[in-house]
Amino acid sequence: MSLAGVLVFADLSSGSLDDAGKGILAEGRRLAETLGAPWAAACFAGAPDGAYEAMRPYGVPEVLDIRGPEELADLPCAQAEALADAARACGARVVLLAHDDPGATLAPRIAARLGAALFTEAVSFSRDWDGLTVRRRAVGVQVVEQRLWNEAAPGGGSPYGRRDEPTPLVLTMLPRVLSAAVVPGMRPGPARRTARLAAVSEAGAATRVRARIPPDPRTVDVAEAQVIFAAGLGCDRESFAQLCELADRVGASVGVSRPVYDLGWKELPRMIGQTGKTVGPRLYFAWGISGSMHHLGGIGGSRRIVCLNADPKAPIFPAADEGFVADLREVLPRLLAAVGARAQRDGEREVAG
Repeated sequence: MSLAGVLVFADLSSGSLDDAGKGILAEGRRLAETLGAPWAAACFAGAPDGAYEAMRPYGVPEVLDIRGPEELADLPCAQAEALADAARACGARVVLLAHDDPGATLAPRIAARLGAALFTEAVSFSRDWDGLTVRRRAVGVQVVEQRLWNEAAPGGGSPYGRRDEPTPLVLTMLPRVLSAAVVPGMRPGPARRTARLAAVSEAGAATRVRARIPPDPRTVDVAEAQVIFAAGLGCDRESFAQLCELADRVGASVGVSRPVYDLGWKELPRMIGQTGKTVGPRLYFAWGISGSMHHLGGIGGSRRIVCLNADPKAPIFPAADEGFVADLREVLPRLLAAVGARAQRDGEREVAG
């Protein structure tokens, strides 16, 4: 195993490398270049070869393939122990994870085992003359909070205890700021896979995942939703109810603009914009939203923005990837009918099969 200044955790629990995984690899490479240090990735074994092949474009030099008992997948404390041991063994200065469910669960546990500094939900980082500056949004998105990490050995009275060696950093980054794009500077190549065995201690087995429940689009935090249907003042009470029904049928989460929230049609956690939630879904569909500056500031991280508005001069059109000029009160009933007919046909095929 070679030394790695940056160790990136790539979650392959789904059997593949998703966009967040690709994004964190790209960010890990950039962080290693920023620090002038080598880097490597770590994952838990069990994924098909295609998942490792997906790492090729990012030029991962080495993958620590952590292997253990089958129950390891359901033991977050044991996983954190294994990752902390791997980070210690390869001399990692920074452990980098995406701030998704696995990353948010593992990061504080890894930091505790390494006696490391912990910074979560970062949106950016940069190298300054006296260390690495990491940043995140606070108070909604209105304030940028930043911290400096310079690896200094605490030496004595420190929250990390007495130590003679530099303090490592455990860093998580929000998925919405991670890009899976492969830039020209990345030289692709097959990663060298190094097997590493992980034992499960008694403490590591104390916490166990009993079941995994898929997120419900109706209740999931809109900041974490992958598909959002957002309603603006172009909706009346009837069309808003139809929009909610359509979202429920196709598995989308419902969000609202500030004026709709003011009407009391949805609660505060569903309000999207600079004074509400900042979102970054795969698809953001704006229904009857004009697109004020404050609203657009809250949806900039969306991968694809689609809008429908009766006013062709609405400010949201230039910000959208695709736009339709139409009356949503006419469109929504037709979409509901089409979705209902499709569901009926699928049901009939299933019965016939």
